[in-house]
Amino acid sequence: MKSIKFMLIALAISFSSSVFSELVTPKGVGCDTVSGECFILLTEPFKETTCGGKTQVRFDPSQKGTVALYSTALAAHMADKQLEVVSTGCFKDTVTPAYLYVTN
Repeated sequence: MKSIKFMLIALAISFSSSVFSELVTPKGVGCDTVSGECFILLTEPFKETTCGGKTQVRFDPSQKGTVALYSTALAAHMADKQLEVVSTGCFKDTVTPAYLYVTN
């Protein structure tokens, strides 16, 4: 029983440490018609992530909300605004957002 509690605590700690939020400036937004993946190219790399690809954000096309995330990123890019990206992990070794929103 103690080992199960320990494993659950360790899992909770590792999950919570992988959540981060960072303010980014998009320099480009697009989608790949072959894979269906959409992406945001950044002016500066992420500082807080453990993902290998730090200069972009990628959306998993199989996840709900991908179209809305892309639309939000495109609006921010066109309006010269920044995005607050909250992420809980990586998709193909790049940051993938749990959610994001336009700032300033």
